[in-house]
Amino acid sequence: MKKYDLVVIGGGPAGTPVVMEFAKLNPEKKVLLVDAHGELGGECLFDGCIPSKIMQITAKYIQQLRNLEEFGIVLESKHYRVAWEKIVARKKSILSQRTAAAKETLLRLTNATLLKATAKFLDDKHLEVLKDDGSVEKIEFLKAVIATGSQPRELSYAGGANEHIWTNEDFFEKMELPESMSIIGGGAIAVEFAQILSLLGCKIKLFVRSNRILKNLEEEAASFIFQTLQRNENIELIVNATVEKISFENEFSITYKQDGTLKVAESQRVLSAIGRVANVASLELENTAVELSNGSITTDKHLQTSNANIYANGDVVSGFPKFAHTSQYGAHTIAQNLFLEHNLLSVNFDKNSWVLFSEPNVAMAGISRAQADKRGIEVLVEKYAFSTDAKAQIEANDKGYLEFVVEKKSRKIIGITIVAYEANSIAGEAALIVANELSLSDLISTIHPHPTLSESFTVLAKMMMGKIMQEKLQKPFVKTLLKIERFL
Repeated sequence: MKKYDLVVIGGGPAGTPVVMEFAKLNPEKKVLLVDAHGELGGECLFDGCIPSKIMQITAKYIQQLRNLEEFGIVLESKHYRVAWEKIVARKKSILSQRTAAAKETLLRLTNATLLKATAKFLDDKHLEVLKDDGSVEKIEFLKAVIATGSQPRELSYAGGANEHIWTNEDFFEKMELPESMSIIGGGAIAVEFAQILSLLGCKIKLFVRSNRILKNLEEEAASFIFQTLQRNENIELIVNATVEKISFENEFSITYKQDGTLKVAESQRVLSAIGRVANVASLELENTAVELSNGSITTDKHLQTSNANIYANGDVVSGFPKFAHTSQYGAHTIAQNLFLEHNLLSVNFDKNSWVLFSEPNVAMAGISRAQADKRGIEVLVEKYAFSTDAKAQIEANDKGYLEFVVEKKSRKIIGITIVAYEANSIAGEAALIVANELSLSDLISTIHPHPTLSESFTVLAKMMMGKIMQEKLQKPFVKTLLKIERFL
């Protein structure tokens, strides 16, 4: 039986960085990375954020092409053709480059091994791995990290068409661009796919159960995206709709109920984006002391499970934000605690950041006003409209706003929301502001270049501090102190 100091299950952004960091810090210890595909990258690289953004950048250029006249460029011909085969080739090239580079880096670590296999727990110290060649091997470990990610929620539509319905994984495996597609869901995956594919020429029907989309966003931000969807000629937004049945012959027939009436819609393809579930079923965690909550692994703030020798990271963890970059943050936390042999580091998701690559983008760092109110934190909230911003006006993308959620007592900025065409370009600064607990005063003393979108941070900080000072000056006691200070 082979013995390892550390075994990590899952080669995505939640698992691979743990191996890389721990193995470098501990060259004398043996580390094993088990991945079912034997490739590094996980859901984000193969079926999520990277391939979707490869399509999104093409869609972005199409949108810019349509807007050229606004910038004084008149094309003699407005006709263009989407060369889908080139987009597919570009996707394959980028993905292969990235996974090959990650594997090369891992294999340079003499104490780390990559094994293409599936794993299940025999007990709290032993694993059984089923290799690609069908052979089985037992492994003993001192520490283990579960980083198996998540998968699309199982389809359960009546009508017998479930095997023909795509998820995001099916789409990126087949890489076919249909003429029409029905998308079921109102979350981030559904909205991104709808907007990207519509610009690539696909007619979209978007089915949403309620009258709003993106329920994890503040209502005002979600409303901006909703209105953009409504204006898109290639998207039919079907709200308050419950899908009852989906059948398939030459094309799909979707029976849905809307306002108490049964209706039917047809499309060439159907994509289901109704949520994701943790990949825990095959791990046989019932053989361990690892506890689950609603199908996901329960951990403490150090990402340690109820078994002191087993950690978990990423989508597989209950309540963990489902982002690749957050998984990398969790991976660093685990790797350092394993190296130190003590849980000194912990995760703080109040400092998390993310970007929705919708049109316009939505970026957020920290917590929302609703979250602050729920926790009883007294806050100040103010917005800066990009309609008054020089850079936004120059680029003819002046829709949207920047919002600060500021802790009233300390004036620290604990939440930032950005709704803008290129919100992703300044999301990093928002993340730094929140992570480093900067205050309004800190931003006011920062000299941003002009004209840029980033200077909006200083402008909004000055606006908020100005209001605070105006309120203070209304108090007679403050006025008296100022007069005494001038006299002295």
